[in-house]
Amino acid sequence: MCIYDASCDTHFGFCCNVDEETSRELARLPGVLTVRPDPDYNSVKKDYSCLDIQMSNPWNSQIGTTLLFPLGTTKHWLVRMDKPGVGVVTKAQMVDRYAQILTKVLGNEKDAQMCIYHVSWQSNFGFCCELDDECAQELTGVPGVLSVQPDENFGSENKDYGGNNLQNSMVPSDSSEASPTQIKTKKLFVTGIQWTQ
Repeated sequence: MCIYDASCDTHFGFCCNVDEETSRELARLPGVLTVRPDPDYNSVKKDYSCLDIQMSNPWNSQIGTTLLFPLGTTKHWLVRMDKPGVGVVTKAQMVDRYAQILTKVLGNEKDAQMCIYHVSWQSNFGFCCELDDECAQELTGVPGVLSVQPDENFGSENKDYGGNNLQNSMVPSDSSEASPTQIKTKKLFVTGIQWTQ
């Protein structure tokens, strides 16, 4: 009943009515990047991006929480992956595989999970993530990664994991790859599920 707005597409977060003590406790929870007053309380459009968030809010600074990358240094990347060696895979298995790949660059699985904001796992394989240039360049050398390129369609569900329009990719791609399959999905807001389930 306390939550009055939520974002679950490209930036993840929610708005809620809680007292100051509860907000401090919330800021200490794993996975919470920032807790701050809602400057757009009366606005329908909320800004969940990290671009306008200071390095840390007063509550998070007390417990030593900082952002993964300095503000303004990250970009949105589309990462094309090799087809997995096994036959049938589930979406959960592919998300876990992508997180493991990104963990090789970031060194921390929870950080990797937080950076991924879109996945493709059926006909074309890959994911989108938010990284700085240095990490994106390092990601190109990880086995199984075909290419890392800027996500030109950030904010859109239409991502090109099929190998078309990859002139600007950091790693040359195989042009014989099939074009992406458009999959219609419904957006759902699911809460209270542990990552390991």
